[in-house]
Amino acid sequence: MFMNNDFSEQPRIHTSGVLPVRHPAERHDLKLRDPALQVMTDFTTKFPITVAPERQIDEALADMIRFGVRALLVAHDNHVVGLITSYDIEGPRPARFSQQSDLARREYIHVGDIMTKWQDLPTVDWQTVQASRIADLVEIFQGVGVMHLLVVEGDDVNGNTLVRGLICRRRIERQLDGSLDIACVCGGGRVESN
Repeated sequence: MFMNNDFSEQPRIHTSGVLPVRHPAERHDLKLRDPALQVMTDFTTKFPITVAPERQIDEALADMIRFGVRALLVAHDNHVVGLITSYDIEGPRPARFSQQSDLARREYIHVGDIMTKWQDLPTVDWQTVQASRIADLVEIFQGVGVMHLLVVEGDDVNGNTLVRGLICRRRIERQLDGSLDIACVCGGGRVESN
């Protein structure tokens, strides 16, 4: 029986391995009339990247950098309980939480302390996404003023809400021909990104 999984004849030099940084393939030729499904990360085909609510916020930020994402689903016992973004961690939320809780040190702040809780997450129904165009998503993002939309689907078997996917506003902006296309949808000024 083999004692380790390294079948090479070379001696082991490293004590651990590092996963590569993920670089998702993106289409950069999207148009506002394209189906909204083209910009959704579908969790039935891709694993969602999650974090535990007990994880320290700077460690969660390091996870985001390593995986090349700006948001993580917060999960406890395979249930989504919230969402944390890089802006949540780098913005004013940690300082506000410290003041309210009398925690003087940032390293004591956990994801669950500053995340957007499940009941406060902006969601869009799976059937709506299937029937929508990217222009419709842009209008939703501008109307709600958020950076991420959770795509949810009713689960008739267990009566639970299935988290079907995630749509990121910044990804749409990057993949369109420029943010001027987004401004033209609602006739407003340029879209400001966090």
